[in-house]
Amino acid sequence: MHNVLSSEVFPDQRLPVAGERLELVADVAPHSHAFFEIAVVVAGRGTHVSAAGEVALQPDSVVVLRPGEWHGYTDCAGLVVRNAYLGPDVFGLLSGALVPGGRASYPAHPAVQQAMRLLEASIDEPWTLDRLAALVNLAPGYLVRLFGRTAGISPMAYLDRLRAERAAGLLIETELPIATVGAMVGWHDPSHASRRFRATFGLSPSRYRSTFRP
Repeated sequence: MHNVLSSEVFPDQRLPVAGERLELVADVAPHSHAFFEIAVVVAGRGTHVSAAGEVALQPDSVVVLRPGEWHGYTDCAGLVVRNAYLGPDVFGLLSGALVPGGRASYPAHPAVQQAMRLLEASIDEPWTLDRLAALVNLAPGYLVRLFGRTAGISPMAYLDRLRAERAAGLLIETELPIATVGAMVGWHDPSHASRRFRATFGLSPSRYRSTFRP
């Protein structure tokens, strides 16, 4: 099952908010999300499939998905959906992004884009800032500054977010032990994994699973 990452949806990682209008003429395979999604049906009919079961859709139907939840669509008949996407930490970012006189956003530097792709492809690797900077041919301090301009956070904080998003999906989609989930995303110390996960979602891994998994 494909896990849609924040970097695939948000053009500006400093403010992870996006939206789109989708016309679904065929089934959409089940996939999980690393962000909040609010889907509003504006036309047509279809069936929404998720861990909670199947729900018939019609105009004005609303679907709300938390980070890590999976879903898909079947029996689409002229189904038109307006989607809003919100990053898992968007509410904290909004308070800083809306401050008058804040810094202007910067276009993503090619080295930052490359660094993001490297982290996303191998989140379970024992990454260090020095290793990542060497792979994109930049000094560590310069990479941190460029990354901050693009994403508003450091490369290692971005990695923590990726790991938390991937862990959220595994917690909901599988019955794997929490320690195993942590190791799969690169957090081999359960205590450290719990702290980093809570920093992103405000819940411990066990509470997240019990709250959001049917």
